[in-house]
Order: sequence, then structure tokens, then C-alpha cells
Amino acid sequence: MALDSISTRNKTLIVTLISFSFYFFWALWVNSLVSNDQELVLRSAIVQGSYSALMTVSFTTILTWTLAQMKCHNMPYLAIIPPLIMQSSLVYLVNMLNQTPNLLATITPSILFTALYGLFYSLSLLKTAEYKCSEEN
Repeated sequence: MALDSISTRNKTLIVTLISFSFYFFWALWVNSLVSNDQELVLRSAIVQGSYSALMTVSFTTILTWTLAQMKCHNMPYLAIIPPLIMQSSLVYLVNMLNQTPNLLATITPSILFTALYGLFYSLSLLKTAEYKCSEEN
């Protein structure tokens, strides 16, 4: 099955499930390295996995909107900055409130991969007709 044949909704669902799974297991591992409190470690994994799944959908939606607003700017890929700042701030806040034991190790991959995802997603959208700047915009 080619990726092109999968609907946008299903692609989003797949990416969201991958995001939850990856960050759940990542947080489980990095926090088990520094804490013997298995309840806190599991809760931190659930929090990070759930947060990442929800943020994947939210980040994509916000990035799509900001990119639509900036498509005629001479550097439209800068549209990634507002949603990335939001994502980075929220992931820190959520994990700080959770008292995640290994906070920086838990959130750093989320921020880095979100930035990479946002950049590649933006570049791919900018190649589509809908995101090409026209004289009317």
C-alpha cells in the first residue's frame, strides 16, 4: 500500500499512534533509569505518550494555519516557530507539573523531532498548489 493512497485523516492517525508509542516507551525507559517509583515512572510515560499524541494533532493543525498565513512571506518555513514555541512550553509545563523525574531527557526528543517534523511538513506543504503564493494573496 503506497503512502499516497492513505487519506490525510488516516496518515494523521498513524503518525499520532506512532508518536504515542514512541514517547510512551521513551519516557518509561529514561525515567526508570533515575527513579524506583514505578507508579511515577508509568504515570510519566502515560503523560508523555498522551501529550505527544495530542500535540501531534494540535501542532499539525496550528502549523498548517500559520503556514497558510505566511505562504507569501519570503521565508514561509518560519511558520514553524509559533507552534514550536507553544509545543516546547507545554511539554515542559505538563512534565514539570507531573514531576517527571528525568524531565530534560524526557522532553528533549519531543522538541527536536517536532521541529524536524514541522520543517519537513512545511516544506512538503509549500510544494502543493494550495500553499503556493499567488498575486491574489
